Amino acid sequence: MRRRINHRAKSPAPVPDREPIVVEVEPVEPEVMEDIMPFVISHEDEIINYIKDKATKETLKSLAPLLEKLEEAVKQQQAYQQQPAATAGPVPMSYEEQLKKLQETSTGKIKEKELKITERMNKLQMRFANLRK
Repeated sequence: MRRRINHRAKSPAPVPDREPIVVEVEPVEPEVMEDIMPFVISHEDEIINYIKDKATKETLKSLAPLLEKLEEAVKQQQAYQQQPAATAGPVPMSYEEQLKKLQETSTGKIKEKELKITERMNKLQMRFANLRK
């Protein structure tokens, strides 16, 4: 006898409703704002540049370890690329040198073929000589 097993899908754990984060700020009196606003407006560019400089410095501080690792990796990659290049391959030749080398190899191949042909001719002549006898 077989029994049927029903697997129940487990519902996810209930997530409690999160309450919004409330930041308490002291109210600024309108008189103080009226005194500060002309200064802020007249020195707006200086304030923006100051904030940019601070943000850049903080960002570079946090990125400094990553930049050091990146520089080290680049140095290792360059060293790896230069190492095979130093040990690799033929020295570049001028056109004349390449032509001479090509002629030497082709004449060597031609001489080999000539030797094979003369050997075959000798064998054929020997066969003809044997047939005449």
